[in-house]
Amino acid sequence: MEHEELSNWFEAQKMLLQTSYMAAAQPWQQSGVGLNTPRSAQDWEVLRRPIADCITTSGSFLDIGCANGYLLECILNWTYERHLHIIPYGLDFSDQLVALARKRLSDYADHIVVGNAWNWSPPQKFAYVNTGLEYVPERLQKAYVQRCLDLYVQPGGYLLVTEYLGGRTGIPALRINDVLQQWGYTIEEVRESFLEYDPPARMRVAVIRNMHPKLTTGEPL
Repeated sequence: MEHEELSNWFEAQKMLLQTSYMAAAQPWQQSGVGLNTPRSAQDWEVLRRPIADCITTSGSFLDIGCANGYLLECILNWTYERHLHIIPYGLDFSDQLVALARKRLSDYADHIVVGNAWNWSPPQKFAYVNTGLEYVPERLQKAYVQRCLDLYVQPGGYLLVTEYLGGRTGIPALRINDVLQQWGYTIEEVRESFLEYDPPARMRVAVIRNMHPKLTTGEPL
């Protein structure tokens, strides 16, 4: 994609999500669950706790597309139940949503920054990184996964790639592990959850371990 076309794509996505998220009333809606269908806090937990279940050791955790920080807050609580110490970090391209996240996690406000994962250079690498593929256009998704592994995940750390039924990834629902394997990645673990009642919803998390990271300067693309 040409630079101008790509910039316009990111700007359109930011305005769409920022407008809908900021207008929502509940914290899980401001993080993308229940914007168009009735969802409860219990539904949110069903659809997001598998991310926390992929975290098996203490360490740093970066949530790409952190929105209002509600997932980070929940990750801290859910991992604390298993006596893990997680240091949260967040990245989002909306300054308005980042402001909400910094307020929600005031003790870690300086860990939450405005930026685009496609061209942001992190000041450090992280033990766990959570992302979706929908943050970049479909034709760039394979390169985006490699970028996350090269620049964001520390050696021996884990990239959590999350897929939601009905998302905008362009990938058939609940096949994220198949797609990543087709791209040449080894999947360490897959976790998923379901809401079977109307309206139904599903999610899946595929985990890639960063065993052979490439050396890179980290310059923006």
